[in-house]
Amino acid sequence: MIISFNPNIFTVQNPEIQSALAEILVALMKYNLHFIDTRSTNAVFYNEKYEYIFDLNVISATYLSLDNRRKLKEFLTKKSKQEITNLHEQHLTCIVIGINNEEIHPTDAHRLITEPSKVIVENKINDWKFLKGICQKYSSGRTKRRSIYQKLIEAIQDEKIEPENSGGVGDIIKITQSWINSARYRNIYQYKLMAIFDSDKSSHINVTPHKTKIEYFKSKTINNLQHTDCEYESTDLLMWHILYKRKIENYIPLNILFDNVTSITQAQRNDLESKCNDDLDFIEYNHSNIGLGKSKIKEQFPEIFLNNFSYRDLEQRCEHHKIFLPEANELVCETEQILLKMAKII
Repeated sequence: MIISFNPNIFTVQNPEIQSALAEILVALMKYNLHFIDTRSTNAVFYNEKYEYIFDLNVISATYLSLDNRRKLKEFLTKKSKQEITNLHEQHLTCIVIGINNEEIHPTDAHRLITEPSKVIVENKINDWKFLKGICQKYSSGRTKRRSIYQKLIEAIQDEKIEPENSGGVGDIIKITQSWINSARYRNIYQYKLMAIFDSDKSSHINVTPHKTKIEYFKSKTINNLQHTDCEYESTDLLMWHILYKRKIENYIPLNILFDNVTSITQAQRNDLESKCNDDLDFIEYNHSNIGLGKSKIKEQFPEIFLNNFSYRDLEQRCEHHKIFLPEANELVCETEQILLKMAKII
């Protein structure tokens, strides 16, 4: 996240806001994950000679300890040298802390900085292995947006972004709404929550059977669900993603599948290799085609995403259904789109 302040907020004569601003500054030092756009507040912290003057501000003098004042000066000096690139501005959420419309009120901003972000999934253990696995591959590969994925994997490792179990696609709405209603994410849920779930489609011409979920995230009634309705828009309730393929199992490249599932017979392998991409996208893996039952598939397949293989294998598996990314003005693979959506809430 890229955080900036409306400089006028530092002149508001309100003890509650002044105290909240002090807590925000301390939190930014403690949770050193975010970028801070210091351009808007240089005049708050420095004079024309670029001498540090914030120690004279009532917020610093009243609400910050001597130790925190010293640390803040060092922190802002480092942050002023931290480069915010075009990639950061394209793919990270930018917020302004202030009291005007479209700004984050200081009393909400502290929670926005300190509370972990949540990705609501159908199965907390299995789905998180899938998401963590693809992030590991994109953050370690020679990818164009590697710096974004490195921030994301850092947030995952530090538990600044975490999975939330819905207990199945049927409870996605209930669990999401419970977090929206919680005091923890009051007024900030759209910056901190994301949902992702399987499409459960049987072919590329089918539309997902999860119409009710899509209506919920689109915040509208949809009479005749179309493929375009399955795409996230900025006007939606919050960040969400429905998989293009049937399930996460369908994202495993065949070569990786063959390396890891020893129960596949030569005849089954030949049959899978003869299938086109669309067939593989919506196949229901089971004992008849890979020699594993449902429980073994659910147990074994998510682990495969954590194995050491290249992000290029994932991209090749998704090459035939790329997505246009307006902010980058280019087509990207769905696996990359998922990570970029996750990056929006860290």
